[in-house]
Parts: sequence; C-alpha cells; structure tokens
Amino acid sequence: MAHRFKDVNIPMITINNHIDLLPESLQKQVEIFLPPHGSFDDSCLRRYLENLKNYEEEDAHSNMTLANRLRLAFKSMDCDTICGKFPQAELPLKRRLRCVAEYLIRSGEFDKVRDEEGKLVKRRGILGKMVVLYQPMPKLLESLARQGLLEK
Repeated sequence: MAHRFKDVNIPMITINNHIDLLPESLQKQVEIFLPPHGSFDDSCLRRYLENLKNYEEEDAHSNMTLANRLRLAFKSMDCDTICGKFPQAELPLKRRLRCVAEYLIRSGEFDKVRDEEGKLVKRRGILGKMVVLYQPMPKLLESLARQGLLEK
C-alpha cells in the first residue's frame, strides 16, 4: 500500500494543488476533510498524509505495515480488542495500533462494536482499563486477499 505515496512529495501538497499531486485513492480519502465541508488547512492536510504514510509503511520489526499487522490479527473476523489481539505489545505500540484502527474504520475495514442503543461495547483490558471492541468488516479480507496475505 505504501506505493500510494511513491512520488508524492507531501511538503509540497496544499488544498489547492492536491488534485494534481495526489493519486486518486488519496484524493478520495482526504476530500471529506477539505473545505467547504471539512476543516483542514494545508498543514492539517500534510500532517494527515504523513500519518497515513506512516501507517502504510513497513514496520522495521515485522517487515509489515501496522495496518496489515492489524488486518492479519483480525482475519478470523471475530470482534476483539487490540489488547486481546496483541497481549504482549508495549503501550506505545497499542496506541499506534488504535490510531491505525481508526484509519481502518474510515476506510471501511473495521467498525467499533455498539449495543442496541448505539453505545460502544467495552471490555476490561489487560491493564484493567475499559477498552473498545473492534469488529472487522468484509473489506478487511478483500484488502488482505488483494495483497496476497491470505492463505488459499
């Protein structure tokens, strides 16, 4: 997925030139945040693009993107917490994985589990704090299959 950022010079991107400089998939991903409906200015747009790029680049320890690590952890399609899928992970990694989960929610690959009243369903995590349950969506498997990360 990092190929989306190949030849993209993020410091040069502005709201006015993003259509000329970003690939179509990134244009679609940022358009909801741009004026007149969104509130991003140039610096917010660049910061968001940097975050996306970081989520899609390979993690030095696993030779896999954080997004793909999260996708593979949830490929069973069972809802769970990040703590449940990554019990040995250090707190900073869990924070990054929660940010990546939000990215996957916006891309339609994840959702947060809610009850009948629309309230988030939470479970007590390993450290005793209440944590959100994530539900993988069918698009998650499509992403893994497209990248050749699912066993046949």
